[in-house]
Amino acid sequence: MHLEYTSNVAPYRTGTIKGLSLAEIRTTLAEIAPDSRLSFDKKTTIAWRFLANGELCGIWDYKRDYKALGELSTFGPDAIFTELFGKSYSPC
Repeated sequence: MHLEYTSNVAPYRTGTIKGLSLAEIRTTLAEIAPDSRLSFDKKTTIAWRFLANGELCGIWDYKRDYKALGELSTFGPDAIFTELFGKSYSPC
Protein backbone atom coordinates (compact mmCIF):
# COMPACT_ATOMS: atom_id res chain seq x y z
CA MET A 1 0.00 0.00 0.00
CA HIS A 2 1.33 3.44 -0.93
CA LEU A 3 1.06 5.99 1.91
CA GLU A 4 1.86 9.69 1.64
CA TYR A 5 1.29 12.76 3.79
CA THR A 6 -1.45 15.23 2.92
CA SER A 7 -2.42 18.50 4.56
CA ASN A 8 -6.12 17.80 3.91
CA VAL A 9 -8.15 17.38 7.09
CA ALA A 10 -10.49 14.42 7.39
CA PRO A 11 -14.08 15.75 7.35
CA TYR A 12 -15.75 13.34 9.81
CA ARG A 13 -15.36 10.05 11.68
CA THR A 14 -15.97 6.77 9.86
CA GLY A 15 -14.36 4.35 12.32
CA THR A 16 -12.31 3.68 15.44
CA ILE A 17 -8.95 2.17 16.27
CA LYS A 18 -8.82 0.66 19.74
CA GLY A 19 -6.21 -1.26 21.70
CA LEU A 20 -3.06 -0.04 19.93
CA SER A 21 -0.41 2.19 21.42
CA LEU A 22 0.56 5.44 19.73
CA ALA A 23 3.97 3.83 19.10
CA GLU A 24 2.26 1.01 17.18
CA ILE A 25 0.35 3.56 15.08
CA ARG A 26 3.61 5.43 14.41
CA THR A 27 5.31 2.18 13.35
CA THR A 28 2.48 1.27 10.98
CA LEU A 29 2.46 4.79 9.51
CA ALA A 30 6.24 5.22 9.54
CA GLU A 31 6.15 7.40 6.39
CA ILE A 32 3.64 9.82 7.95
CA ALA A 33 4.68 12.20 10.72
CA PRO A 34 1.90 12.91 13.23
CA ASP A 35 0.79 16.46 13.91
CA SER A 36 0.85 16.89 17.69
CA ARG A 37 -0.27 20.51 17.82
CA LEU A 38 -3.64 21.22 19.41
CA SER A 39 -6.33 21.91 16.84
CA PHE A 40 -7.75 25.43 16.68
CA ASP A 41 -10.75 24.29 18.77
CA LYS A 42 -8.45 22.40 21.21
CA LYS A 43 -10.36 19.14 20.67
CA THR A 44 -7.75 17.20 18.69
CA THR A 45 -4.37 16.50 20.30
CA ILE A 46 -2.62 14.32 17.69
CA ALA A 47 -3.49 13.56 14.07
CA TRP A 48 -2.17 11.70 11.07
CA ARG A 49 -3.34 12.95 7.67
CA PHE A 50 -2.47 10.80 4.70
CA LEU A 51 -3.41 9.36 1.35
CA ALA A 52 -3.49 5.56 1.11
CA ASN A 53 -3.46 4.47 -2.53
CA GLY A 54 -4.81 7.95 -3.34
CA GLU A 55 -7.70 7.82 -0.81
CA LEU A 56 -7.93 10.53 1.88
CA CYS A 57 -7.45 9.03 5.35
CA GLY A 58 -7.02 10.39 8.84
CA ILE A 59 -6.49 9.25 12.40
CA TRP A 60 -6.90 11.58 15.36
CA ASP A 61 -7.40 11.75 19.10
CA TYR A 62 -10.66 13.62 19.63
CA LYS A 63 -11.24 15.20 23.04
CA ARG A 64 -8.49 13.01 24.48
CA ASP A 65 -10.48 9.80 23.92
CA TYR A 66 -7.19 7.94 23.59
CA LYS A 67 -6.18 8.71 27.16
CA ALA A 68 -9.68 8.05 28.54
CA LEU A 69 -10.83 5.13 26.37
CA GLY A 70 -7.81 3.95 24.37
CA GLU A 71 -9.59 4.99 21.14
CA LEU A 72 -8.60 7.00 18.10
CA SER A 73 -11.06 8.25 15.49
CA THR A 74 -10.53 7.48 11.80
CA PHE A 75 -11.71 8.65 8.41
CA GLY A 76 -11.26 6.64 5.25
CA PRO A 77 -12.19 3.40 3.50
CA ASP A 78 -12.78 0.44 5.83
CA ALA A 79 -10.64 -1.86 3.67
CA ILE A 80 -7.59 0.39 4.10
CA PHE A 81 -7.88 0.56 7.88
CA THR A 82 -8.56 -3.17 8.12
CA GLU A 83 -5.41 -3.86 6.10
CA LEU A 84 -3.34 -1.47 8.22
CA PHE A 85 -4.71 -2.25 11.70
CA GLY A 86 -6.60 -5.56 11.46
CA LYS A 87 -9.00 -6.33 14.28
CA SER A 88 -8.02 -3.14 16.14
CA TYR A 89 -10.10 -1.21 13.58
CA SER A 90 -13.88 -1.10 13.59
CA PRO A 91 -16.16 0.93 11.30
CA CYS A 92 -18.88 3.19 12.70
